[in-house]
Amino acid sequence: MNTTPDRSLTQTAETIGDLLLQSTRLGLQLLETLAAASMADVKQTLTGSMSKLKSRSACGCEIPPPCWAPVSLGEVTSHVCPGGTASIRIRVTNCDVAAATIHFDASGKDSTVTITPATLSLGPMERGVAVASQTVPATAGHGQTYEQLIWVRGCRTHYLRWTVTTSSRGVDCCHEIDVDDCMDQVHHWYDHFYCPRPCAHRDSADRQ
Repeated sequence: MNTTPDRSLTQTAETIGDLLLQSTRLGLQLLETLAAASMADVKQTLTGSMSKLKSRSACGCEIPPPCWAPVSLGEVTSHVCPGGTASIRIRVTNCDVAAATIHFDASGKDSTVTITPATLSLGPMERGVAVASQTVPATAGHGQTYEQLIWVRGCRTHYLRWTVTTSSRGVDCCHEIDVDDCMDQVHHWYDHFYCPRPCAHRDSADRQ
């Protein structure tokens, strides 16, 4: 009895089975590779989105001081020798289309700051300069500090915190500060969060 056709059929079936098995394995490996790559892309995308959301929330949710509060011009520290003089040039720009008068004054414990001129009359979009000076006594000790506030009052009220410190290596110095005295005509979302709440421990005389 001839069994060759049956064996050939069996071998053919085994070969086809092996090919199908190999094809299935290759397909599964390809799917695993694509899935891994997709998950990496998804993870990278989610990480980038979360970083953007965090950066936006850190910048967009901070509430600045109210528009009616004095505007800070920052802090300046000057180092001078005893008997030396520290100066600050304050350059003010009138951002309005109408003329403006800018007033300068200084406050602080035992402040001896002089400001020249004490007022500036500026036309529309004009600039002007005033100089604040602080002379340290020749008898001042090393490391002695004098702190005061320089006020610039125009369309808005600005203030600069100025500290003069005596030093054995200090020299006469002059800083420069730019002040843009502009109207705030933008209605901000955070304006709704403010309401006047005076300090409870102060009496009416202190608030006047």
